[in-house]
Amino acid sequence: MGPVTGRPARSPAEHGGAGETWGSPGAKLAGALLDLVDQAVVVCDASGAVCWCNGLTGIYFPGLRPGLAPDPATAGPLGQAVVASAARFDADFLGRRLTGRRSTVEDCSVWLVSDETGIRRRESELRAERSRAEFLSEAGRRLGASLHHGRTARSVVELAVPALADAALLVLPPRGGHADWYRRAAPGAETESGTLPTSSLERVPHLVRALSGLWPRPAPCRPGVLRALGEAAPPDPGVGGASLVTALPGSGAPAGALVLVRSMGAGGSDATDTAVVRDFALRAGMALSTAALYAQQAHTAAVLQSGLDPAPLPEVPGMRLGAAYRPAPEQLGFGGDFYQVEPARDGGRGVNFALGDVCGKGVEAAVLAGQVRQSLQTLALVESRPLRLLEVLNQSLLEADSGRFTSLVIGTARPVAAGALDVVLAGGGHLPPLVLRRDGAVEAVDVGGMLVGALPGPEFGRAGVRLARDELIVLYSDGVTEARGGPGGSEEYGAERLARDLADCAGMPAGAVAERIELRVAGWLVGRAHDDIAVLTLQASPDSSGAVGVQR
Repeated sequence: MGPVTGRPARSPAEHGGAGETWGSPGAKLAGALLDLVDQAVVVCDASGAVCWCNGLTGIYFPGLRPGLAPDPATAGPLGQAVVASAARFDADFLGRRLTGRRSTVEDCSVWLVSDETGIRRRESELRAERSRAEFLSEAGRRLGASLHHGRTARSVVELAVPALADAALLVLPPRGGHADWYRRAAPGAETESGTLPTSSLERVPHLVRALSGLWPRPAPCRPGVLRALGEAAPPDPGVGGASLVTALPGSGAPAGALVLVRSMGAGGSDATDTAVVRDFALRAGMALSTAALYAQQAHTAAVLQSGLDPAPLPEVPGMRLGAAYRPAPEQLGFGGDFYQVEPARDGGRGVNFALGDVCGKGVEAAVLAGQVRQSLQTLALVESRPLRLLEVLNQSLLEADSGRFTSLVIGTARPVAAGALDVVLAGGGHLPPLVLRRDGAVEAVDVGGMLVGALPGPEFGRAGVRLARDELIVLYSDGVTEARGGPGGSEEYGAERLARDLADCAGMPAGAVAERIELRVAGWLVGRAHDDIAVLTLQASPDSSGAVGVQR
């Protein structure tokens, strides 16, 4: 554009907002072209008066007049920038977000003003969407980080405040006449928890519907209604505030109900943003439902395990007992190896004992191991002969038609004269027990026999051994000898290494020997996966009685 004369042909109002014109054809062409751009162009002379402007100027600054300097009253941020001799401005004016920058052409100032309302709105929406996505991602990460039901519930209200609300209350489904609740009353406040009687909960229909699944969508609730919750009630949102109740969907039924309290004019996300609230509620409900299911399964497993774990060893005069038990780590504490020792039921001194290994792993093997133990206890009431016990047990397992079997060593140990211990063994396909003599010699007792519960009419082995004072016999499962580890990580512990390690235990009490073997195997594994491990030791010891059991 050539030099600006500053002699307007007519005012912007007269031109209908089209700006100033000049008489020369070149100036007219330049003015027409500048009317086509998407920026307002304002030219001020050396004195600061407007000498020319294009068509958008009349739209952005309707009070602007040619021949007068822009002032804050008529031109808003443009006038402020001119008065302050600023080079730029960025401000809201008449519902638009306007940005301007100044250039100098000869002795004139040329302002280019852009309307960035749409751009800023889109940027704001993009930031808000990104913030929502980041919040939901963080919520998913934190809610999935724990399977503890209480910690998950705390995370729900801690995530909700302040991202979704100024305060939050989580009410879990009632059980036994009470409902647990978790609350964060303000950003940065400690998370509180407690129990709520069902009678108080029933006074808030919104919560009842949400917990029953009859109100799946977030719904506003009058704040005064929540006061019926007593000490669990969230803070009042105040005038202009709102409380939103939403169900947290679970597996087939709501996992809880979440109350979001938002005061009027609070910053951050809006609690009425039902889309993000719904997405968060879905994640929270699934996390709570998963944690509740895990807690239920863990409780069930603990109850079952308490009934399947080996019973404490008895204290029997004239002998020492020891045991160690380590189930396979991936089977949640359930194992198919088992041992049991009970005082003799025939009126004499000593014990009846057994150690076995059920085929398979995990819960199914543990259940069968429990059945075998129970059967042995029951049969011992009417039969004391080890061989006959194995025959009856074999028939019982075949009739159960479970398709499972077990290797087993059972026997009796009776104190005799001179502090010795007579041990009678019956075997059903199990590893040979080892005897540790006082001089450190180790002898294998080949009992033999066929697996119990595999075939009808099997042959079972029988053997007897006398233990002198302080000598002992060791029964063990294949989890000991087949443990893979060592320097290469794949070598079996093996029967020979077990015998050498056992020889080093000469003179040690039975409990210490069982623990020593279990620790040697654990050191050989170095944290690697392993099968169930069971060790049982019986020792002749006329001067004392005692028992040591180790479970890992």
